[in-house]
Amino acid sequence: HNFECSDITLSIVNALYSFHIMSQVSTRLIHDDDGGLARILSISRVFKASKALNLAAKLDVFTAISKRPEGMTWKQLATALGLKSDDGFRGVSDFLDLLVSIDMLQRAGDGPDALYTNHPTASRYLVRGSPDYCGGILTLNNDRSYVQFEYLEEGLRGGQLPPAAQQRLPDIIHVFGQADQGTAEHFAMGMLGASLGNFRQLAGSFDWSLFTSLGDLGGSTGCMCTAVCAAHPHMQAVTYDLGAVHATAQAYVDSQGLCDRVKVQDFDFFSEGPFPGGHDVLSLGMVLHDWGIERKKQLMKKAYEALPPGGALIAVDCLIDDARRTSPLALGMSLNMMLEFGEENAFDYSFKEFTQWAHEAGFTSTQVIPLVGIAAAAVAFKAAAA
Repeated sequence: HNFECSDITLSIVNALYSFHIMSQVSTRLIHDDDGGLARILSISRVFKASKALNLAAKLDVFTAISKRPEGMTWKQLATALGLKSDDGFRGVSDFLDLLVSIDMLQRAGDGPDALYTNHPTASRYLVRGSPDYCGGILTLNNDRSYVQFEYLEEGLRGGQLPPAAQQRLPDIIHVFGQADQGTAEHFAMGMLGASLGNFRQLAGSFDWSLFTSLGDLGGSTGCMCTAVCAAHPHMQAVTYDLGAVHATAQAYVDSQGLCDRVKVQDFDFFSEGPFPGGHDVLSLGMVLHDWGIERKKQLMKKAYEALPPGGALIAVDCLIDDARRTSPLALGMSLNMMLEFGEENAFDYSFKEFTQWAHEAGFTSTQVIPLVGIAAAAVAFKAAAA
């Protein structure tokens, strides 16, 4: 289970993916180079394209266009979405052409009669109702993460968001600790968009034939459990999370036709007492990075104690390369966690760090599995019975 080359592979994936994303956008913003100046300016400005894409997902631009296969003019789309459509106003057409330039939309013709259609990538991932829809995370990035990064300076000075930010954004612990189903569902659907591709890839990359039961802790909508059970008919699963997302999770599991093998159960993994037993795999999908060092170790220790001999713990996060030199997007996610959880001192981590914590908890071997983009699964195995 323990591969010495795993982190080297992960470092290459991180570096290539980050370079690819930045170069894809930056080369369209600035085409010349002057001793690195173009690169500096491109990276500084790339947030504008990111913001436009996130807003397009929130406005449901791609879903609206999907309903008109022949395409829509900018005015038709502006009217449908409640945007300014006055003659001479260029804002909406500039917005749509920006999406064309990053291969999210396609345009036939020029001028006011040009017709916009979805790029195949957007049709697959950004149209509501698609089985691969991930627009929820773009909407969450637009409404929450983007706002948090406006306060990065204050976060670095004080270790948490200032009161002004807290007035604009509901506290994440409060969201899941109360019966605010609407806000919790908004966040849960964002996590679905961020995680669905990862979990489907994990379902095909990990050797599930050795196991029979999955318990996903902090399972949100239940998409980890449904992805695994859909791909492996012998698997049973339970998705565990706080009560605020129970209805959302049950609805999602039902929509996947897997309610006979995937159960939804309310559970607080920081409550006193052990983790639920009866599972030979426990998972923490986009959960471990939410916490500081002591709680990370606590979760891993409780998982070790709940697993049978030969069991496995799987943590899915945006892993940072061991040298901390080639992971700009994962390190950005780590800053996001700092802003999100404040005094908890949450952070994203490397596979090397995960392996150290796993051994401290009692696990005997580890493995890393690259997933979508910068995400990876860090796996810790408990020794089999003698």
